[in-house]
Amino acid sequence: MDNPFFGYFVWGLLLAAPLWWIGWRFRVASWLPRLRSLLQRRVVQLPPQVESLVILGKRQHGSGGRKA
Repeated sequence: MDNPFFGYFVWGLLLAAPLWWIGWRFRVASWLPRLRSLLQRRVVQLPPQVESLVILGKRQHGSGGRKA
């Protein structure tokens, strides 16, 4: 039993089993699509009438004028 791989394997099981149980118990997999959609950045295309306005950040397209 002097094989280091065996020790790491056992420790991996000891750590992975409780984490898997917590993920299963709290149904973490059902939260992942919702979390991924919240964390994704979306590009918003504004109509030409409001192109000169800056809402929550910098303009991505357009030329001339002062950039925020």
